[in-house]
Amino acid sequence: LKITILLYSCALYMVKAIDLEGYYWRDFDGSIPLDAFPGGFDINNKPIYIGQVLHEKSLIPGNIYYNDKNVYYEWGGKEFVVKHNAKILCTRYPEQFKWVETDNENLKRLTNVYLVNGGYEPGCTTYIGRIRYGGEVLIGKAIADNPVSDGIHFTQNGKVYRRSFFDVLSFKPISILSLINRCPYYV
Repeated sequence: LKITILLYSCALYMVKAIDLEGYYWRDFDGSIPLDAFPGGFDINNKPIYIGQVLHEKSLIPGNIYYNDKNVYYEWGGKEFVVKHNAKILCTRYPEQFKWVETDNENLKRLTNVYLVNGGYEPGCTTYIGRIRYGGEVLIGKAIADNPVSDGIHFTQNGKVYRRSFFDVLSFKPISILSLINRCPYYV
């Protein structure tokens, strides 16, 4: 009976962990949740978080600065700023994320990594990118399969930039074996 209860408890723990596994988008209400994933840093070395906004028919990643209730993002060659209808990337396992250095050509060729989808734009695959620029590490949208707009699109101080070399966010799910090892009842 004890073994059955132990197995049942571990199974419940694993199901609960699988449900909470990975990453998720929370509604952004102007405050930074404790489980928000920082993707960059501003000029004062304060964290910049990864936001996502709905712009017309597109979902676009952007910057959420520490102590700022706005999300800043690029669309159509312009910077936009919103306070509402935004999300913030969160996780219980930040160690599962890794930034991969890449460029326009190699982004499409990355294998053996799961790239984090940054949103959606018609005709484009959009990932979460980041770039070091002007003393900051900024978040932007990394477009992979549109020769007209390949690269990372990002904003800084109201200006829009596009570059060919950048980092892209990848994610490595936890294996079932590591979940079993995390079981609090595992002997």
